[in-house]
Amino acid sequence: MKNLLKIMVLAMVLLAACTTKFDLYCYDGDTTIVYSVLEVNADTNFFRISKSSLENDYDYQPDDIEVSFVGRFAGENNIDTLRLASVEKIVDGQLKPFYYTTKKLVKNQDYSILVFRKADSVVVSTTTKTICDISYTRPIGKYINLRSNVLNRVMWVGTKHDDAPLINAGAFDVYAYFHYKELMPGATDTVRQTMTWELRSETADRMYNSTHHHYEAHYTPSTFFTLLEKDDYLNNNSPYGVQRWLEPFEFKVIVYGEELYEYHAVNTATSVMQDVPNYTHVVNGVGMMSSRTSVSTFHVIEQICRKRISENYPYGFVYDPNL
Repeated sequence: MKNLLKIMVLAMVLLAACTTKFDLYCYDGDTTIVYSVLEVNADTNFFRISKSSLENDYDYQPDDIEVSFVGRFAGENNIDTLRLASVEKIVDGQLKPFYYTTKKLVKNQDYSILVFRKADSVVVSTTTKTICDISYTRPIGKYINLRSNVLNRVMWVGTKHDDAPLINAGAFDVYAYFHYKELMPGATDTVRQTMTWELRSETADRMYNSTHHHYEAHYTPSTFFTLLEKDDYLNNNSPYGVQRWLEPFEFKVIVYGEELYEYHAVNTATSVMQDVPNYTHVVNGVGMMSSRTSVSTFHVIEQICRKRISENYPYGFVYDPNL
């Protein structure tokens, strides 16, 4: 499952643009399509709600539906029901209406979307749970050693639930990021740059270590220097006099909810029995509401590695022994 993030983003764009993928369900009038991916850390969460028939796809008029969002929000003790307003966003070059809320969501909580169709008094609904708290158990300590040829692990756990270390996780993307500041000759301001290292993209069950009850991704630290040596940006943008300064090295785990992963898996599958595979968990409609989040841990590259980056490569990295 290589580069799961890019494939999922493509799937989200296709659904958000409301293609005719759901025509299989549209034999009796219009079908309501619901789509959202909730993020606890987001300032705004958006909901795409439209309708499809055998002939075409189109949007509801503002007075056609009432959209409510139900759950517990940050700073509140009780369940609340919000009536959502809409705003237009550009999707595939076209303005599309999205419903939204700026209320902050809470980790590990159930949220429901309710769409009341005034024409036939039908309620279209679906529910999902946000991702729980996640914490790293490895790497530990302030410094990270990138010289080793021994297989290392990034490890993380979440809130315990039914003896599982993480709630509502369908898949993970695990990345490492080499961050640095850059000052080109003649420039007066530094620019932040990043080299991305893709460590692993996999389903949650395949990354779960049942013996030690955590999730993990393996990597060989010394691979970093191979990537550094072959980095196109650094090789093509390192004129004489450029200066670069290391910033904290980042590991990031991106967590996809079960529904989001299932949507990706089903809609990219092939079958001799079904020309257009579909996934939905929406009552009286089709589509998906799921959740995603990401969590990072930052470390300082240890001194010997910093010196090697500075002295062995013509990229202008400044060695600072005091980090």
